[in-house]
Amino acid sequence: MRQLVAFLCCTTILMLVSSTAADQSYECAVEKRDDESVCVFRNVIYTANTTGISFKAPNSKIQHVAFEDSTLEHIPKELLSTFPNLRSLSVPNTNLSSVVIPAKLERLYASDNQITKVIVHQTRDSTTMQELMLDSNRLRDVSNLTRLAKLEILNLSGNRELPIDGTIELGQFKGMDGLRHLLLSDVGAFYLENENEVSLPELELLDLSSNSLLTMSLSVKVFAPFKSLQILRLGYNPIKDLDVLQLTKNNPQLKQIYLEGSDFPCKLLKLILKHFKKVGIETPVSNPDARCPLGFDKEDGICCAGGGIHGSFTEPVDSRKTSGGNQTSETQPENAVAYTARSIVPETSTVTSNTMSPTPGTPPVKAEDSNSMASTIPLGNHWLASLTVATIVKLVPFLFY
Repeated sequence: MRQLVAFLCCTTILMLVSSTAADQSYECAVEKRDDESVCVFRNVIYTANTTGISFKAPNSKIQHVAFEDSTLEHIPKELLSTFPNLRSLSVPNTNLSSVVIPAKLERLYASDNQITKVIVHQTRDSTTMQELMLDSNRLRDVSNLTRLAKLEILNLSGNRELPIDGTIELGQFKGMDGLRHLLLSDVGAFYLENENEVSLPELELLDLSSNSLLTMSLSVKVFAPFKSLQILRLGYNPIKDLDVLQLTKNNPQLKQIYLEGSDFPCKLLKLILKHFKKVGIETPVSNPDARCPLGFDKEDGICCAGGGIHGSFTEPVDSRKTSGGNQTSETQPENAVAYTARSIVPETSTVTSNTMSPTPGTPPVKAEDSNSMASTIPLGNHWLASLTVATIVKLVPFLFY
């Protein structure tokens, strides 16, 4: 009898648990945010094996949905069927591995996830997407995003698997003619290219800050097709030289350029800032009171490399894997000032440390750049010390003879 009672109790408990799991339901709380009524779901757990789940809202007119304190492997199909007219979806920091852009969606906020795949249910002719925040994920391929022709803001910052062989090819965004803001900060890029001179006609802001862009590989001609470019963020890259004359000539709409956190020599930086001021371009500094690293001075709030051996904002790179020279600017008229480090800093009197990005590692060596990647070995005190040591070693046997 006792065994039968125990069996019935266990069966009842299992049925209740199964029923609860199979009929799991979440109801949102409607909150006012930025003049929009947002349906906020909290403490939702959704995995690939979750079944029988449902989402409820106080009314059927909800168009804006957000998830907070939740864990989602992917966007629940039950959610999309419940809100067929969804306009905005916010799912930051929810452990997503993939994300869906359904028809009619206009804004998606999916930062700080593990997203490797974006599924787009919109066509180029019917797309409605305007803002897409995919920063701090694990994306490698974003080619299917080009069908989002009306997209205005695209944030891919922090996707450190995005560069191919260390290169960001701006041509991969071809066809996104409505794009106004493109954010590619902290993706670990060493090289920047626009091989086919792809134009993004509406692009106003390009953020390339906190990367590993090298002076020898950064040519301002990649920005030339962006005729509407107004704000260029190049800060916190190991840049020591920049052809600002060509930059301002190619991009006449430029209004702001961010340079702080780079490795410009102070004499060169002074001339660069003078030129930008002359043509009416601002050089904002987010933290003008910041202390500079050892060996750096400050010019108009921007830290710059002083004379002699100095530290850097970035970690040193094995000199055998970096170029010993700086990028030379394009040919200028005889009466023009070429703002390059070569024209200002005497090569024979300074020793400049090779640097790289805020992240460890060395830049991938490109086959076509193999000739330019040969390192130079400066002669000086190191050579004299080596000769002295060699002489002493040879004399040691005679001292003990």
